[in-house]
Order: sequence, then C-alpha cells, then structure tokens
Amino acid sequence: MRLHRLFIFSAILFFNHVIAQVDDIIVAKNVEDIRLQIKALDESKIDEIISLSNILYKIAFDNEDPKGMIDALIHLSVANLNSGNNSLAIAYLENGASIAVDNNMDFEEMYVTNLKGNHYFDIEEYDNASMAYSKALDIAQELDNKNFISGVKSNLAFIKLRTGDFSAALKELKNSEKNLLKKPYSRPEKRIQEGVMLFNARISEAYIQLNQLDSALYANNKGLALTKKVKVDNVHIDLLMHRGIIYQNQQDYVNALNFLDQAKSLCYEANDIVFLGKILNLIGACKLAQKDYKESINVLSESLEILTKKYSNSDEISKCYKLLGQAYKMYGDIEKSNEYYEKHILSLSKLNNKKSSASRKVRDIAVSDYQNEISNLENQKQRQKNKLTYAQVGLVIAVIGIVLVLFFFQTAKKNNKNKFEALLAKIEKQESAGSSSIGINDVITPIIDTKDAKLESQSNPLDISDELYEQILLGLKKVESQEYFLRTECNLYNVAKKVNTNTSYLSKVINAHFGKNFNTYINDLRINYAILRLKNDSKFRSYSIKSIAEEVGYKTADSFSKYFKIHTGLLPSFYIKKLKSKK
Repeated sequence: MRLHRLFIFSAILFFNHVIAQVDDIIVAKNVEDIRLQIKALDESKIDEIISLSNILYKIAFDNEDPKGMIDALIHLSVANLNSGNNSLAIAYLENGASIAVDNNMDFEEMYVTNLKGNHYFDIEEYDNASMAYSKALDIAQELDNKNFISGVKSNLAFIKLRTGDFSAALKELKNSEKNLLKKPYSRPEKRIQEGVMLFNARISEAYIQLNQLDSALYANNKGLALTKKVKVDNVHIDLLMHRGIIYQNQQDYVNALNFLDQAKSLCYEANDIVFLGKILNLIGACKLAQKDYKESINVLSESLEILTKKYSNSDEISKCYKLLGQAYKMYGDIEKSNEYYEKHILSLSKLNNKKSSASRKVRDIAVSDYQNEISNLENQKQRQKNKLTYAQVGLVIAVIGIVLVLFFFQTAKKNNKNKFEALLAKIEKQESAGSSSIGINDVITPIIDTKDAKLESQSNPLDISDELYEQILLGLKKVESQEYFLRTECNLYNVAKKVNTNTSYLSKVINAHFGKNFNTYINDLRINYAILRLKNDSKFRSYSIKSIAEEVGYKTADSFSKYFKIHTGLLPSFYIKKLKSKK
C-alpha cells in the first residue's frame, strides 16, 4: 500500500513537472508568435498592434523580462503616435527608458531615448527633441557605437533644417548620406535603402527652403524611386508632400494637388495622421491660389480641427490661422478673417521662442564637436604640406576626366544618330510595305515589338477554345483600330470588358499570341503610335513632351520618356529634334 501511494505521489510530481515545462514552451511560443504577428501587421492596424503589445508587456512583466517589457512599450508608443495620442506615446518611451536605467541596459536606454527624440521631432517639439538627441548622443559616444553616433548626428541636422539653418543642415545631410553609403556599419541592404530614402526626403526639403527647386526635384525623385523597394509609410508620405510643395512653389497647382492628394490618401490608408494637418494646410493654400475660397476654407477647417486636437504645439496651427484669415478675407467674411489673423499673430511669439530654444541646443552640441576637431589641427598641418602634390594630381585627373567625358559624349551622340537612322529606316520600310486592307490573319511587323521573357502562358496551360481565342483577337483588333490604347483609363480590366471576356483569358491570349504581357502590349502600341505620328505630323512635334505623353495615354512625361527610351534607345526630345532637322 505504501509503495502504491509512493508511486502515485511520484507520478503526480512528474506530471506537474511535465505540465510546467509544457506551459513554459507555450508561453515562449506565444511570445514569439505575438512578435511575428505584430511585425506582419500593417502600421494602420493600430488597435490590433496595441492589443497584442499589451499582451506582450504582461507576459514580460510576469516573467520579469525587462527587455521584453521595453520592446512592448516601443510598439505601444509607435502605435499611439500614429493615432495622434502624442502624450501617451512619449509616456510609454519614458517608462521604457526608466526600465533600461534600472537594469543597467545602456544600449536600450540609448535606443529608446533616440526614439523619443524622433517622436518629439514628428510632433514639432524641437526643443524636447534636441534634448533627447543630445542625451542619446552622449550614451552612444560612451558606448563608442559609431552606427548610432552617425544616426543621432543626422537627427540633429534634421532639427537644424526645421529651425531655419538650411545651408548647414543641407551640408550635414549630404555628408550623412555619403557616409551611410561609404560606411554602412554592416547594416542590411534594406536598412541602407531606408536611410537613403529618408536623407533624400530631408535633402529635398532643404533645397526647397533654399529655393533650389531643380535640386529639390532631383533628391525627391531619388527618394520616391526607393519607395518601390522598401515600405516606410511616413517617409513615403513626406516625399509625396514635398513633391507637392515643389510644384506649389512653381505655381503648378494641378500637379501640386495631385501629389498632395496622394500623400493625404496614404495618411488615411496607413492610419498615420502625423503629416495630415500640414498636408491639409498645403491643399488649402493651393485651393486659395486657385481662387476656390470655399473649398479652401473647408479643407483648412478640417486641418485646424486635427491640429488643435492632436498637435496643439505644431507650427502648422499658426500657418492654418493665417491661411484661414486670407481665405475668409477673399470670401468676403471680414469678421472671421480678422479673428483668424489675430490668432495667427498671437501664435507667432510662441513659435519663435520654440525654434530659438531648439537652435541654441543644437549649436551647443555643434560647438562641442568643433572643439574636438580643433584638437586634431596639429596633426593636419603635416598633411597640408602634401596639398600641392595632391592638387597637381587632381588637375591631371580632372583633365583626363574632361577628355573622357568629351569622348563618351561624342560616342553617345554618334550612337544616338545611328539609332535614329535605324529607327527611321524601320519606319520607312513599314510605310512602303503597308497595305490598305488588313485582316485578322495578316502578318504585320510593327516598328516596336517587345517580347517578354517570362509569361503566364509558359507556366499555365492555355485552356481556351479556338473560337474564344479568335473572338478575343478580333476584339483586340477593334481596340487597336479605335485607338482605345491612347486613353489613360486603358487597363486590363477595361479592355477585357470591351472585348467581352475576363482579365484571365485576355491576359493568356495576349501572352500566347503576342509573346508579351498586357502592359508591354499597350506600351508597344502607344510608342509605335507616337513614333509614327511624330514623324508625319509637324504640329504634333511642336507639342511639349508632357502634352505628347498625355496625348498617347501616359499620365506623366517621365513615364512616356522612360518607355520611349526603353523601346527606341532615344529620348523623345532627341527624336523630335532629329526629325525637325530632317525636314
């Protein structure tokens, strides 16, 4: 009996031990699953992120896991910032920093403090942002973390940009981008691309402030090109917004509103309202310039509601007051106009104090950096003796460089001329071989006939009857003869509708018959049309590239020029110039 009881007692102990191990495994699995869930969620899923982050925090707290607690608090902070709960977002980070200090976690303290600076920067509290960055920089220097030192100094350059020191900010931002590409500190490629995208957003902003709009557009294009490779919604919004500002400064309000509307839509899509007030102010200003005073007032009123509720310390409130004063004046409501002008004047002193305080802090940090540089001057004196030699070598290299540039220019010019002559010969050959009647079975050789290497029909069987196949081809001939491909709404869905089929069958027939996908098929038609019409229509040649692009179905001149260059090897401007010289 005793042995029996002892056996039962031992079995219970063993069973409890196994259960405890299973519970530990389940908790560990749950934590990892939750982290992966949060990582997989889009930033717009704020409620889900907050709910999962709270669970993570509770598990970490129960397990006395300070690292896990800090990670959960960071998720909670970012989600609340995106939803406009700024005070709560900062409070979560302050809590995280306190946990890091209590547990001697220097790296985590540095990371959280820098993130707090980013949050303050996003809500335009530059004084608090500069204090947070300064503290993060001190910790990074103590840890000798070069990656973070470089990053925080870039953040301080951002504050210079926002507080009026545009030239200094531009110089530091360009150096930061250069250093990132030169010394990536073992960062993954994606992180480098994100950094370059952010730097070009800020460089574009600096050029705008310096009224160097061509340079601003160049940097903005670099940044927007990277949005196709990496997804960072807030930087993408920033780039779209500043593209709108560039066009606004050029008084091209149609294009400005196009990009600003894209930025606004992405704000709502990503559930990120940090930029929304500023974007609405810019839209209101464009509407004001277009003399659409009523719509301007509506947009600016929406902006003011968001700003006063979520970003009461923002510079944009002062701008919104001023714009509303102007809009109401032009609308004829003088009483309302005076009310908002008075609010604008009262807000200016607060705004100036905020910027000057932040500027002083950034200057103090800069002075400290300059003192460190002065200590190295003695070592540099010896190097200066070699400057003459370096200058001579540099001069020789420069001369060689100029010769090479001239050589490549002449070569490119000759190649372009040969490409033009070859293209013209193709056109003339096609025109001489043209017939008055073309049937479905006629073999036509277009000037441009691109073939795609990878097609859907190569991997999937063509499960279409011969009758349907011929019907779709006839429909496509009709689409071509009616020149529907020149319309901007020409897409796979609309063409399928026109030929009375579905998008899957249409795509498969185009793949099989033409050896290309739908987009290539439409681009070939458009470029062929453009080539021939430009050759034969002198009036069409006098159009701007933008107008030609719109005429042949492209929304922008850039898209048209890109596809024309891909298909012909020539820019449309060069092709037009050579055609004019032939006449």
